[in-house]
Formats: sequence, C-alpha cells, structure tokens
Amino acid sequence: MIIKYLPFLISILLATPLYSAPLTPDEDLSQSDIMRLGEQMYRNGVLPSGEYMPAYIRGDTEVDSGAFSCSSCHLRAGLGSYEGGVVTPPTTGRKLYEPYRRPPSLGDTVDQTGRYIYAKTVQERPSYNRTTLASALRFGVDPVGQKFNDVMPRYPLSDRDMTILIRYLEFLSHEPSPGASSSEFRFATIITDDVSPEERKALLNPLQNFMDRKNQQLALYNDYIKFGYIPTAEMKYAFRKASLDIWDLKGDPSTWRKQLENYNAAKPVFAILGGISNQNWKPVHDFCESERIPSLFPITDFPVVSDTSWYTYYFNKGYAQEGEGAAKYLNRLIEDADTKTVLQVVQDSEVARALASGFENSWKEMERSPIKSIKLTAGELADNKTLNKILSSRRTSVLLLWADAETLPQLKKTLSRLKGRKIIFMSSGYLGKKAADISDEVRKNIYLTWPYRLTPYIGPQTGQFDARVPIVTSVKDFGESRITSRTVAMLLQAALQGLNKIYDNLYRDHFMDVMSMQMDLTVRDYERLSFGPGQRYVSKGCYIIQLGHGKNPELIPRSEWVIQ
Repeated sequence: MIIKYLPFLISILLATPLYSAPLTPDEDLSQSDIMRLGEQMYRNGVLPSGEYMPAYIRGDTEVDSGAFSCSSCHLRAGLGSYEGGVVTPPTTGRKLYEPYRRPPSLGDTVDQTGRYIYAKTVQERPSYNRTTLASALRFGVDPVGQKFNDVMPRYPLSDRDMTILIRYLEFLSHEPSPGASSSEFRFATIITDDVSPEERKALLNPLQNFMDRKNQQLALYNDYIKFGYIPTAEMKYAFRKASLDIWDLKGDPSTWRKQLENYNAAKPVFAILGGISNQNWKPVHDFCESERIPSLFPITDFPVVSDTSWYTYYFNKGYAQEGEGAAKYLNRLIEDADTKTVLQVVQDSEVARALASGFENSWKEMERSPIKSIKLTAGELADNKTLNKILSSRRTSVLLLWADAETLPQLKKTLSRLKGRKIIFMSSGYLGKKAADISDEVRKNIYLTWPYRLTPYIGPQTGQFDARVPIVTSVKDFGESRITSRTVAMLLQAALQGLNKIYDNLYRDHFMDVMSMQMDLTVRDYERLSFGPGQRYVSKGCYIIQLGHGKNPELIPRSEWVIQ
C-alpha cells in the first residue's frame, strides 16, 4: 500500500532543506477557511480536497485516517489524554511551541547513557516551530530526533495541506471560551413555558444551591490566602465564582432559536446546566451544537438521537431507548422466519413515533427482516375495531403496541386475536402509573420496557436525596421516573467532576473531553451512568419486565440490563 505514496515520500526526503523556511498559508485562503479545513483534517482525517488523509503506523501500515484522526487520541481540544498507561501529549500551538516535560511514569526505562527510553511517549523535548512540527507529522520525530511511539500515524501531506493543519493547531484552544475566566464560570439553564411551577422550582432550587456552595467555597479559599495558606493546584482551579442565568423560552418552538441567540449575545455562558421542557428538545439541541455550547442533561422525554452530535449530554435516549430495548429482547426471542408474525402498531403521537423509531433503528442494525408497521389514531385504538380487523386478517403472534393507557381496557380482546406466542410489548413510560390497571388475567402476556433502575441501590447520601433506600419496588414508581430534584442531583454530580478537572484550560471542548473521560457513576434512578469519548447518552440500557399480581404488583425482570 505504501508504494502508492513512495514517490511522494522520497521527494519529501530529498527536499528536506526546503522546509527550513517557515510554512505560510496560501494567499487564497482566509483565516476562517484555514480553521474550517484544518478542523476537518484534525477531527475527521479528511483533506481539503475531500479525500481521506494518507496515514501510516508502524512504518508502512496504511490506516484509515478517519478512525486514526488527530482528535481520536489528542481529543477535540487538543490537550491530550492519559488512558491505559499511554500518555498522549497536547497538540495545540500554545503547548507545542513551548518546551515539554512530563514526570517519569511506570514503564519508563533507562539506557546505558542514563537517557530515558520511552515506550509510551517522550518525556522531554524542546519547543517546536513550524518546520520541526511539519517533520514530526510527516516522519514521527521530535525537534531533537526522538522517535514517536509507532502507533502515532505519520501523515505525508503536501505543503498546502500541512500548512492548513499546522495553522489550525496554532489557533486550537488558543483563547478561553466565552463564559469562563480565571475567576468565574457563567452558566445558564433553560425552561420552556409549558413547565409547571412545581417542576420549575424543583429544577432551580438545587441549581442555585450549587452556585451558592461554589461561591461560599471561593470565599473560604480567599480567607485561606489572606492568612498565608498555600493552596493546592486543585483548590486554585476548583474555586471560582459561579453564576446562573435563567433562559426562559416562550411561545412556539419555532421561535426558540431566536430567543436563545438573544440571550447568548447579551451574556454568553460557558455551559447550559440541565433545563426542562415537555416539548421536543431539538431546537435547543441544534442551537447548542451550532454555537458549540455544552448542554448537560436536560430533562426531556424527547432528546435528539444522533451519532454525530457533540455538545449535549443526555441521561438516555428517552422513549427511543425503550423501543431499542424491545428490539434487543425480541431479537433473541424469535427466528428470522417468524418476523412475518410480528406487527408494530403505532399511535399517532410523538411518544409512539419515538418508540417505533427506536425499535426500527435497532432492528435494522441487527440486520433483521423488516416487520409490518401500521399507524392508528387514538380513537381507532380506543374502540379497537380497526385493530381487531387488522389482526383478523393476518397471523400475528407478537404485537408491539406503542400506545397510551386508553388501550388497556381492550387488551383482553386484542390478545384473543393473536396466535401462537400471544405476546404484547408496551412502554412503561407511556403508560405511567396506569400500568397497574392491566388486569391480572393478561399480565402474563404483557411485556413492558423499563429503562431505569430495578435493583435496590444502597449507597451514601448524594446531592438532594438520600440514596440509602430501595429505589423501585412496584408499579407506583412508573410515573416518577422524572422527579426533577433527583435528576438535577445526578446532573450536578457529573458536572462537578468535569468542572474540577479542567484546571486552567478554560475551553468548552476540553470540558466535554474531560466529561467523556470520567469514571462511571452510581446514581439513584439508573443502573449506571457510563461515559466515553463521543458517547452522549450515559444510561444505555433497558429492562424488559412483567407485572406480578395485585394492585401494587411486583416488577419482575424478564431480561438482564440490555445494553444498547
């Protein structure tokens, strides 16, 4: 594979003296063009031409530069990482153009001259300049000739493309992000006008208490300084003034974007903490993505499900995650030939469409044959005549019934029309507490999706709640999955870890990088919150359960925690 680039590599080696002059950008490129094209190279491994960057590891092994992009190891903000014993150093101009030294770490060895031999990364080097940085990217050597780890890709780029990438690195994480300074963080939360006064209060009280505690800590820190106390670096960076603005959104969601732009123009913030709406979160999501503002754990049943979004963290995928859970369970339950006996019935509502979308996307990813799907109005489902007619005309053994609680009185009649397995899947989130109205005689045939904790959690007191009590014990908890005060406590638990670890690197992208690298959290309402590079839904599982007998039935798991 390297033969394709061999003439180019030879020409670079022969022409090395030409790089003694500083690399300069082409005159036809503006600064905004350089940043846009350089970002494309750094994050996606894509050249300005639209082709993938040539990239090699271990000498001559060609690799996919999309998978081996700069940001995949050095992270979006370019400040590096430490994982699995491998130190990935910073790659921003601010860091590259100054000397670098890291403390000795486990795995370092020493040769006969006393120099360290670095199996993982160099320990010390002088400053780069544009010429030596170009050599480093092409040949994998630092300014004094020390070789990089051989898993660091080498990029045989043209002068023009190399210039663009280097200029991008020079401006990467160069200035602090809006809303952050050495002494203050500014935050906002977002509330739409359909939210009840009770939920509004439940959101704002713990958030404001968090701001007050941060400011009290700062006052105490300043007192320590006055009396000659020498703070640790962690204290210095953790104790900053914090403020919270409330961005109230009113009216139709189509007007939210303009309202958000006005709020942000008047007083930019470093990040959005929480937020709450009973409507689709997409207008807020799209605004945060375009303005590159971190948005942490909004309380919404309708998060945006996307593989490419970066700036919004959600607790889970909402109703779509329940649909995914049903697909995973059903995938193990039936053979491919039996898919013709599965029918998906979708009520004409946003909730049901999200459930169906989650099921269909997951089913397709598992390369299963498509299933029959029909959409019915709430009225058609309530009187059951249309559904009975459909079921009478085909052999159905498994019914995915994404509908609200108005369909519950008809379940016995619906089951009588099914053949074979006689299984109906429904959503616990959509039914809420009314799931207890499912009659005992049909409960053995009804499977419910449940994306929250089932096992009791016994742990320390955290945030605004006492977590030393069992969490979910019966169907009465079905309507309480969105208790705002508990949700905000989980938000603050995750956000505080990230804020305390960015130190003096006040960049939004770095904040998101740090958030993604933190350890899993044990919290009250979810089995676990797990993080990872690029992962934006931190609770990734779902149970399939059935109800026991009686008015306060036991919740009986029929699956393990099915990871999506």
